[in-house]
Amino acid sequence: MTGSTLPRASVLGVVCAVLLSGCSSGGLGSGSTITVTIGVDGPLTGNLADLGLGIRYSAELAVAKANAKNTVPGVKFILDAKDDRADEQAARANGEAFAADPKVVGVVGPLTSSSALAMAPVLSKAGLAEISPSNTAPALTWGADYRAAGKKRQYPTYFRTVTTDAVQGPLLARYAHTRLSANRAAVVSDTKAYGTNLAAEFATAFEEVGGKVAFRATVEQGTSDFTKLASQIAASRPDIVYYGGEHPEGGPLSAALKAAGVKAPMAGGDGLHTDGYLKAAGPSANGDLSSQPGISVEGLASAFTYLDAYHQAGHEEEPGPFGPYAYDSTWALILAVGRARQGGNGTDLTGPELRKAVADALQDISFFGVTGDVAFDEFGDARSQVASIYQVQKGTWTSIVPVGRLRDF
Repeated sequence: MTGSTLPRASVLGVVCAVLLSGCSSGGLGSGSTITVTIGVDGPLTGNLADLGLGIRYSAELAVAKANAKNTVPGVKFILDAKDDRADEQAARANGEAFAADPKVVGVVGPLTSSSALAMAPVLSKAGLAEISPSNTAPALTWGADYRAAGKKRQYPTYFRTVTTDAVQGPLLARYAHTRLSANRAAVVSDTKAYGTNLAAEFATAFEEVGGKVAFRATVEQGTSDFTKLASQIAASRPDIVYYGGEHPEGGPLSAALKAAGVKAPMAGGDGLHTDGYLKAAGPSANGDLSSQPGISVEGLASAFTYLDAYHQAGHEEEPGPFGPYAYDSTWALILAVGRARQGGNGTDLTGPELRKAVADALQDISFFGVTGDVAFDEFGDARSQVASIYQVQKGTWTSIVPVGRLRDF
């Protein structure tokens, strides 16, 4: 799932013809003006609020742009942002509220996979489109037993703009073994769906390429004292320590490892790729690694105008790694509304008919956005199955693999 400041870098992508418009043209839909609501769900308070607010503010930029450009003639968009505090029960309740509001045509979010597993069944039952900029658990689109039973789409209205742990976990495992010559790994995770799945993906891939997982452990959410665990990890003599989880626990764990004399870098997924991790780990973070589902967007020219607009808005929170994907998720919904608005009988759709048509239209949406090409496969996953790898250098997350594919390592 989980935000670091995005510096400008050399241009890797092609400048979009109309930045921040998703390269769309006007003329979508017709008829009298209606107001439709796009929901946003994520942690707007709590220790993951920096990421949730980055998603919210990015969605606001997309909605403001669509309204200013009249991207969908006859439609005014408003945003309804709800706080789930990264709590599954709150996410489910928010999903029920969105489903009960007839003006809501789609939802962006939630941040965490655990929240999505609680919300997706609710929105799917209501026929309400959901598109996440950050969920990475493969189970959301393939099913929990996809390895044994094969991939099967779980929720016909669920989509995401980032790739999954089935890519980012193995990518970092292969990179660690082939590029860092890591042969022994200690693997730790929290107990949430995101962390446990990501750690399992890393461990499986690490051993498949010839590495050995010498130590396994789990920690409870909210743990702050890692002294004993760090000592146990040090005794296992790892070449790399992998943590499946988020930065509130990951940062202190990194600091404890270095204090225990562990010289191996700590690595993890997008849950560590945050400014919060840098603050919590302090100088101990230097050399640590994280993967990020999707391309390293700071190298895309299409992200420059988005970043300028975001910072000009004066938000204290940075967009984080998921802000750009939240912008594109929102834009995908906006384009789906434009495509769905005109019914087959030539009349503009509204209400339940529009909601269903938006969910159906989202499957075929394709455009070049802030994060590059945006499109969805038959499971609702992003067609672009790539991840990037970052390293903390001089206290800053720095991209070292801007575009990574499993075949590269």
